[in-house]
Amino acid sequence: MILDITVENFQQALLQASMDKTVVVFFHADQVPECQPMRPLLEGLIGADNSHVDLARVDVADPQLQSLAMQLGLQALPALVAFKGGQPVDMLEGPQDEAALRAFLKPYLPNEAELLLDQARQMLGVDPKATYGLLQQARGLEDTPAIRLTLAETALALNKLEETRQLLDTIGMADQDSQYQHVLARLELAEEAADSPELRELEQKLAASPEDLGLKEELAVQYFQAGRQEEALQLLTEILQRDLAFGEARKHLLDMLTSMGADPVASRYRRKLYSMLY
Repeated sequence: MILDITVENFQQALLQASMDKTVVVFFHADQVPECQPMRPLLEGLIGADNSHVDLARVDVADPQLQSLAMQLGLQALPALVAFKGGQPVDMLEGPQDEAALRAFLKPYLPNEAELLLDQARQMLGVDPKATYGLLQQARGLEDTPAIRLTLAETALALNKLEETRQLLDTIGMADQDSQYQHVLARLELAEEAADSPELRELEQKLAASPEDLGLKEELAVQYFQAGRQEEALQLLTEILQRDLAFGEARKHLLDMLTSMGADPVASRYRRKLYSMLY
């Protein structure tokens, strides 16, 4: 967001807004020529749709706003002051070129991983598979709790219950926010549904007859439908290690791997299948 600070909006647009994101305040005056070239540079670098940083402009020619510049101890115009948590955290005074502005803004602008996370959040309800791929890219660049938590939400949307649980287990207490609680509640409901009487009956039968490949194949299909994907892949792999031509085990495994796309678990089991076939 790019806006002009006034006496009326000062509290909300600067102090309150900086509790959620960085607000970079540009102090300027029309009678100071050096201010003119910096304004379009800042607006271009930050952008009007930036979800991480707001640009707030303060015209110190306004007598009601001069006190803000004085309180901050500014000695020269133009000047930049970064606010976070309602407090000034960084300052840059005097005319600056684009390189200097980029260096000042770098700690506050989103990096590539954060941009991918923003994009993924927008796509989650539309295309979970594409979202999953974006989040894997983001995690490869920067493995943050925010990325893992959104990846957990995406994995749950794709019925990857085991992966969802593993990801949630990596989220520390400090990051267990409302999103975490929402995903956890949905996961627990899904896990209850996945532990059906039919599944338990098949598991008991297989425990009694562990060499029955037909039971393993049937249980693998049920596991996959219940979101227990890795367990399903493991059972089918065990079958094929015994008999590559047994039933439809190979077809089931290939279908499952195809549906899982670039999932790291799927990649691991693809390698196991190829080692058996070739």
